[in-house]
Amino acid sequence: MEGLLKTKLSNMLSAMTMAEWRSLQDFIKSGIGGPPGKSLELIDFLIVNFREWQNDRLSRDNIFKHLFPAETYNDKKLRYAMTDLSRQAGAFLGAKSLLADEEWSNSFLKQELAVRKADKAFLSEHEIPSTKLSDESISDAEMYFLRFRDTYTFMNHFLPRQKRTGNNPAGTAASYLDKFYVARKLQLLCEMVNSRNVMSVDYDYFMQDDIVRLLKEGAFTNEPIIGIYFRILMTLTEPDEVSHFDQLRQLLEEKTDGFKRSELSDMYQYLMNYCIRKINTGNTGYVETLFEIYKTVLDRKIIYRGEFLSQWDFKNIVVIGLRAGDHEWVLNFVNKAREVLPEGERENAWTFNKAYYHFATGNYKRAISLLQQVEFTDLYYQLDTRAILLKCYYELHDEETLLYHLAAFRIFLSRNKLISDYQRTIYRNLVKFTNRLVRKGSLPEERVKILHELNEVKQVADINWLRKKLG
Repeated sequence: MEGLLKTKLSNMLSAMTMAEWRSLQDFIKSGIGGPPGKSLELIDFLIVNFREWQNDRLSRDNIFKHLFPAETYNDKKLRYAMTDLSRQAGAFLGAKSLLADEEWSNSFLKQELAVRKADKAFLSEHEIPSTKLSDESISDAEMYFLRFRDTYTFMNHFLPRQKRTGNNPAGTAASYLDKFYVARKLQLLCEMVNSRNVMSVDYDYFMQDDIVRLLKEGAFTNEPIIGIYFRILMTLTEPDEVSHFDQLRQLLEEKTDGFKRSELSDMYQYLMNYCIRKINTGNTGYVETLFEIYKTVLDRKIIYRGEFLSQWDFKNIVVIGLRAGDHEWVLNFVNKAREVLPEGERENAWTFNKAYYHFATGNYKRAISLLQQVEFTDLYYQLDTRAILLKCYYELHDEETLLYHLAAFRIFLSRNKLISDYQRTIYRNLVKFTNRLVRKGSLPEERVKILHELNEVKQVADINWLRKKLG
């Protein structure tokens, strides 16, 4: 009989630690999550039989016999018991999440105190809203919403009971709500426009023109989060106006204290993507700019995921640092960053990027030696490694090895089903043009012909390297 592993309950419990399971038991006993039904007996049984459950050796029949020892198996009754535990686990995780967020937790507490008419306790937790807003400390759109929520609670549950009349904070509440809406609307507009620029999708850009007009006229000028998302939107919709990029970069460097790392990371990604688009259209001046931005997000740990740097961000930093020509900085970074790479990716990522450094600095034999140690755990590593080896053999004038490598590369591109059509095209063209360069590149008229065709095709991996070799 089928076990529990493929159920919603199993999926939810698997996302929790054993310590959280113990806390869940206490939560169920407390009654906060409502009537326990059979949830406590079920979680007790799953904890005792943890290994059997995780290995899918705990059948539904065995669980049912434990919960209802005097009854014959009834799948509907067992599902009710599982639903009881799912409901309790969901309530537990929701409460745990709320308690972990001090601001939201405090806001719910204030609302509950106000509803219960515990005015003295409410006032001890609540700062009476002023009609004169001072929001210099706000660096997150959610904070605007919480300020709105607290002010609305004050206005509707506390103020009507006061004998004295005071300023009605309705305008303050509305202002906070406006700021929250505009900030989050701009964020979503940025995502929508960015998606449209990358893929063939369309959205309803409701109120985009109105919001942009208001902001251009000077609305919300003192709200950093609104200013940042507005400038991001402008870099996407008016990319040729460089002042948008400059203002966005300045805002991110000066006005982001207190922002969540995850949101800052998204904001900086827009900034870096702008540089990449400029570089891809031939504006190489943005290489140095992108390199400086990478240094900033490294120093502030904005680019980190938790305590680690992803292997792909590591690779991008190495590549752009070498393109910017700061070889000493890159070598120092590669050696120091080894320990902040995730353990499962560390050796491969470090070996590959150390090899790339040696290739870029002309130590081709050392690069080849290191690349031969790279494990092909990812398709991108396979393609990049083969492309770098191709260039190393060419630079070393090892024609025999290069021709053998080109043939093997061509076969790999034909047989590997995981390679996208775009990747297959650009790497096949790299192989084709390199082959022609080796066989006929000694003739000046052939070099001119190859270069002309290369510029016509355009979809070629490492096209700038080929152009340089063709001279």
